[in-house]
Amino acid sequence: MSRGVLLFCFDTEHTRYHKILERCVALVKKNLKVEITVVTNFETFNKIKPLGLINYKFIEPELGNTKLGKSWNNVDRHLAYELSPYDKTLVMDIDYFCFTDNLLELFDTEYDFLVPDTAYDLTGRNTFDHRRWSMIPMVWATVLLFKKNEKVRKIFDTVKYIKKNYSYFNEMYRIYAKNLRNDYLFAMALQQINGFVGYEKMPFALPTLPPDCEVIDMTNEGIAWKYNDQISWVENQDVHVLNKEIFNV
Repeated sequence: MSRGVLLFCFDTEHTRYHKILERCVALVKKNLKVEITVVTNFETFNKIKPLGLINYKFIEPELGNTKLGKSWNNVDRHLAYELSPYDKTLVMDIDYFCFTDNLLELFDTEYDFLVPDTAYDLTGRNTFDHRRWSMIPMVWATVLLFKKNEKVRKIFDTVKYIKKNYSYFNEMYRIYAKNLRNDYLFAMALQQINGFVGYEKMPFALPTLPPDCEVIDMTNEGIAWKYNDQISWVENQDVHVLNKEIFNV
């Protein structure tokens, strides 16, 4: 059974996501050692430095979504099922840095679809409670694991349907935030598919740095950041970095 990592990367006028991708790919190669496929467009591809043996698939990202007033080309995750060339796929945001090989354990499970439903604030402030401001529990589509089968295809088909009718579902589930997020799409799709009987989730909370943390250093082992004039460091732990200025580090 083939397995690999699928990454989406599209530069915007504000953010050089290809620089974040380069760091992400290096860590995947070092710690996970599985095949990698990058979904991008030609404009971004032409800026990426040579990354060795990886696969590329080219699409034009859907435009129009914003975050904090800036363009945010991050709404093509619903295409992961057909874009992945693998029997078992780990989809990761490129700002999720795997400083360990912990994610490899997910490939060895028998689950069809896994997604984390909690995040851990590395600053200890517990700033992610607002993710539950809705009628249903939210998930973090930062990391997804799925198999190619009929059950999972239906999940992605439901994601596409909800995305097409997003305003309606956003109001129905009384989701506080109105911008389109993959987290909300997959939370609603899993609720539609599974009802109230629940669904399988990853057995850990995503270690996450909030966007007000300034990343000041990053190595192959860990990451350092500054918050309120205090510098902290974590190593040998995977980290989701929400401050996209990391491309400058």
